[in-house]
Amino acid sequence: MPKTCDVFSVFRRPGNGVWVFVFFGLSLIWTACGGGTGQPASVPAGKPIIPPPTTPPGAIPVSYWGLHVLNVANFPVQVPYGQFRNWDTQSQWPEIETCAPSSSSNPISTDPCFSWTFFDRETASLKTSAPFEINDILYTLSRTPDWASTSPTDPTCDGALAGKLGQCNLPGDINADGSGTNETWKNWVTAIATHANGVDDPTHTYLQTHAHIKYWEPWNEWYRNPLVSNWTGFMAAKATYAQMLRLTEDARCIITGKGTIHNFPSAGAATPCSQAGIDPNAVIVSPSSASDAEGYRAVMQNFLYCNGSGASAPLAGSMCNWNGHDWGSQAVDIINFHFYAAFQQNTLEAVANSEIPAIRSLLSNADLGKPLWNGEGSWGVVQDPNNIWRDDAYARAGFIPRMFALYWSAGVVQNFFYSYESFLFLRSTGLIQPEAAAWTTTYNWLSDATPAQNPFCQTGQFGLPASVYSCPFTGSGGKAALLVWDPQYGPGGSAGPSNCTISSNPILCGNTTITVPSNYGRDWIDVSGAVHPFSGTLTVGANPILLEGQ
Repeated sequence: MPKTCDVFSVFRRPGNGVWVFVFFGLSLIWTACGGGTGQPASVPAGKPIIPPPTTPPGAIPVSYWGLHVLNVANFPVQVPYGQFRNWDTQSQWPEIETCAPSSSSNPISTDPCFSWTFFDRETASLKTSAPFEINDILYTLSRTPDWASTSPTDPTCDGALAGKLGQCNLPGDINADGSGTNETWKNWVTAIATHANGVDDPTHTYLQTHAHIKYWEPWNEWYRNPLVSNWTGFMAAKATYAQMLRLTEDARCIITGKGTIHNFPSAGAATPCSQAGIDPNAVIVSPSSASDAEGYRAVMQNFLYCNGSGASAPLAGSMCNWNGHDWGSQAVDIINFHFYAAFQQNTLEAVANSEIPAIRSLLSNADLGKPLWNGEGSWGVVQDPNNIWRDDAYARAGFIPRMFALYWSAGVVQNFFYSYESFLFLRSTGLIQPEAAAWTTTYNWLSDATPAQNPFCQTGQFGLPASVYSCPFTGSGGKAALLVWDPQYGPGGSAGPSNCTISSNPILCGNTTITVPSNYGRDWIDVSGAVHPFSGTLTVGANPILLEGQ
């Protein structure tokens, strides 16, 4: 077996590459990762930058393997991935903008109130430390610095347990109806977009050595918000619909030079964006919501259209005042949910077969035509006593291929796994097994693979039992393959074994007998990456296996 730090040596292909609530606190997460703030990873001088691979038309792109890396000290990442979301890192708004900048600073990003150290080291690491460069990443703009928060000692916000108070409260220059100068937010967005695009670099070489931010998300999980939902835990935001619309529209105008700004310069007004835009080709991603409850899905619906009714109607006082208009929809280019699957009623199959169709039923034709993203997802916090994956490492290994296959099958075109640290890697011990091996195996199976049908994964086909999912595709090497599993076993299933790790065969976790379809007579591979000789009859369970054709 190779050492864990030599994981790239066992890739079968060349290097082509919340439910997790932040109220546990960033410092707690970083400590679990072996780290506190730690020392940032150094970027190798002069290391050649390898461009990402070109994905064949219709194939699952390498960029579908999105990842959160929370601590810059953990680069280079020891598993393959193709996209990155900057969130819960050392380079969010409170860590970058530490005081109110002077209006005389030009460009504003050069003001001494901005500290770009960790941001620059992170984006440089993405550009140079992966198997190939990671570029055109996603950045989430939210969390208010304490100096700008209207309630800087608020203990109900995310991060409170780590001493980070008040970050869910907006600055005081944006009113509940969306009016106001919104100058604090506009200064922040201008500064980071200016710096991230190298506008403030006198050498004009910044983007040659640092990853580019193409995708911008205004706020993380803003449905966790007493003004728009019945959420009762720690809060990600305390903002009305009108305020979130204004934040999104101002960000769109500043970054792309497009759109209309409502409730500016006064309540009820609508002002076309007149700025040139710092990066006209940038893409605005919707503020994220969750899929696992009607009320959370309604937050997205009402942000887009303000047209919810019955149990989905906007809460009183939430300032959702554009019923009959699609102002939120006009402000975003991508529909962004967080698809966690952590509980008995919230399995991966339930997300793909029930929750995502429920989302699509709420969307207009225009928004059905936009990309649907999973901005964050995984098996969630395993310390929660209700988490069905909590004591089952082998089931978590099987979770990974099921997640990537099912979400693609359901029409999700970008998938960000949360997170590298504590789920796939610990600085103290290295890669976490068997989960990390399953990640690499899934990447090898499905990246650049071309699905043979739509939906990609279905039951009741190829002569397999009705409970068995099968996903046929042509691999990157041109060979036919079939991914199969039976979700009636393992966590969330209805049959034993319910726990894969303590079962008699944890790598498979189940006992459904199948006759291998005739097209797949070469061999089969389990989630660890081990290759097994062909057999006409096989046993399958909760953890997917890959049947390879000749």
